[in-house]
Amino acid sequence: MKLVIAILFLLVSLSANSQFGNKNFFFKPASVTPPAPGNQPFSFTAIPFSEQDSINVGRGAEQWHNGSEGIPNPTETDNRPPLDFYYRFMWHQVEGATQGDYTFAYFDSLAMGAINANQQFSFGIMTVFTGGGTTYDGGRSAYPEYLHDLMQAETANSRDWLTGDGDWIPNFNSPNYLSRLRALHVALNAHILTTSLTAWQGPKIGQSIPLSSIIYCIDVRGYGNYGEWHSGGICDWSTWPTGRQPTAASLMEIIDTHTEVFTSWPLSMMVAAYDGGATFIPLFVPLPQVAYYALTATNTYDTIGFRRDQWGATDSYLNTLMAGNTGTYNGSQQFRYYILNRWKNAPVTGEPPSWDADGWVDLLNQINTYHATSFGNGNYGPYPSPAGRDRIRTAFKTAGYRLIITNGTAPQVITRGVSFNIEANWQNTGIAPSYNNWTVTYELQDGGGTPVWVGTSSKVLRKFLPAGSATNTTDLLTVPIDVIAGTYRLVVRVKDPLDYRPNLKLMVSGRNSDGTYTIFPSVTVN
Repeated sequence: MKLVIAILFLLVSLSANSQFGNKNFFFKPASVTPPAPGNQPFSFTAIPFSEQDSINVGRGAEQWHNGSEGIPNPTETDNRPPLDFYYRFMWHQVEGATQGDYTFAYFDSLAMGAINANQQFSFGIMTVFTGGGTTYDGGRSAYPEYLHDLMQAETANSRDWLTGDGDWIPNFNSPNYLSRLRALHVALNAHILTTSLTAWQGPKIGQSIPLSSIIYCIDVRGYGNYGEWHSGGICDWSTWPTGRQPTAASLMEIIDTHTEVFTSWPLSMMVAAYDGGATFIPLFVPLPQVAYYALTATNTYDTIGFRRDQWGATDSYLNTLMAGNTGTYNGSQQFRYYILNRWKNAPVTGEPPSWDADGWVDLLNQINTYHATSFGNGNYGPYPSPAGRDRIRTAFKTAGYRLIITNGTAPQVITRGVSFNIEANWQNTGIAPSYNNWTVTYELQDGGGTPVWVGTSSKVLRKFLPAGSATNTTDLLTVPIDVIAGTYRLVVRVKDPLDYRPNLKLMVSGRNSDGTYTIFPSVTVN
């Protein structure tokens, strides 16, 4: 009897199921989750250092100002534009003769040049530029006339002053100078954070690009001739006019003006600030507390990187100032420790000297010693000889990071809704990390190269230091059930999360036209 009832119940159920369109209205069979298929190995072939260098963001050659003095790079016959643009300008070019009269058209023109070339933009602001600038009251000046008037209204020993060559020099201790310098940075920072420009040529043509997305590194200037933290062309440290010799408090406030305002980006310090009395050169600040402050100050990004503007020069004082700097302050480690390890946290950049640096024979040694990430392609003075050009290009190729995926494992059969692993071994075979944010993604692409699924890796490439062995990263990923079953290409991509910079070029063979690298040409999605 029980068997008959069971058969009748089954027949009714089947009839009802048919009536409602095979939707299992009355019951749903339990789903069976198949085991995740085993991963298959993949590998990439590293590009040998001997091959032509790849132009990447934040490494190698920078465009120095308008680039007119650059040498061909990466080869003598294949000159490619860099993806980094550096420029410095004077205060009066962004704030006019009236207090608060900010005119950012000049700054925006520089930024637009970078945007049209799809470059990231680094800059510095000079408050003294002997021999140039705007003119007023019988002299030349890099800062606005209203600030000159404010300082002239102060007590006699607190005013700005005119050199015998006709240049106005600010009183770096002046409360007006310090407050207006900070106001300038606040205004420029606000402009960067709230302004977008539309590219009118280049890869980003027609796109509105936020200025905040193009900025890379900002100089800590504000003191000394050209903002280079020395008083060359002005006076010796012991011959400042009465009341005008900069105090430690004033110089540290100038540093704070940068770290407390430009919080979002890496900063770069002129190496002359590290003297602290080490070289006994009378043009440098001999205050160890200032050098220590420059070496340890931070903003939200990290400690301040440094800028050396004499790469290749072999003057003995440069070693005393940097790698040989045994200065200390208040029980600190020797200053050379901070200098030689700075590359681990912030960019080491700069430019060549404006003279032939003895054929550039020591340039590569210096780039390796300080782990420089990039330097300007320009300011060479006399055009380098063929041998000098080769040495400079080798230094460009050596500088910065060289990121590769050595090998890993990934599935060639993926079931929608079921998690799977992709394991990848990463390595930085360069001499410095990348200081930009990057996002590593895995993509399934259809036959036309369109991604149908994108998964984000946990791998962090910013400040990924060079190491002797690969670093393994395992990511747990899932393809959602709305992806159409089929056969796809599995690729990896390293992209700018701001969608401005070009995809990062890994130093491995097989880069696709869209900037990806193929892991498997055929992956089945069930």
